[in-house]
Amino acid sequence: MKIILVRHCETDWNKEERCQGVSDLELNTNGFSQAKKLALYFKDKEVDYVFCSDLKRAKQTLNEINYDQRFKVIYSEKLREMDQGEFEGLSLSYLKEKYSNELRIWRENPENFRLPKGETLGEVRDRSLSYIKYILKDLPSESTVLIVTHNLVIASILCTISNKELKFFADFTTESGAISEASFSNNNLTLDILDFVGHLKLNDKVVKSA
Repeated sequence: MKIILVRHCETDWNKEERCQGVSDLELNTNGFSQAKKLALYFKDKEVDYVFCSDLKRAKQTLNEINYDQRFKVIYSEKLREMDQGEFEGLSLSYLKEKYSNELRIWRENPENFRLPKGETLGEVRDRSLSYIKYILKDLPSESTVLIVTHNLVIASILCTISNKELKFFADFTTESGAISEASFSNNNLTLDILDFVGHLKLNDKVVKSA
């Protein structure tokens, strides 16, 4: 079974390097442009099942991919981004200045360190990976499954299935609108493609004329 993991496209907070978490932001202009390029990429692709985070930025990304409504979609809060609690809306530069110690501890032990009023990365991995394995276990083995979700969800899953500790999650982070792929067999996931962005290099004029 092929699993295609797509990170939602760009929002203003992505561009401004702010913690976004479960804050329900919409795509910005560039984000919609990226999503239209994803739509072209998937236009002739065979996809059997589609799952998506229930946050706006993921929904809007999928709406562009599914512009012709050919996919039936299941939305789930289990695929939401990591709840970053009191850090949401704060810029990375501000956090580095005011919360450098907390950032250091989180980088060293993201699996167990809880952001103030937020989640641990271990909790994100557990809820998202358990949900994905649950929805995949009864699907036909030859299926292709598309999942539109978030950076830390994808990173924690791919880090784990690559047998790496979560402190190495940064090695598995992806660009906005990027595609990663995994294979699912015997209840195990195997990483095949990480952070593919070739489709995002299409000229906007080509996208508009397509």
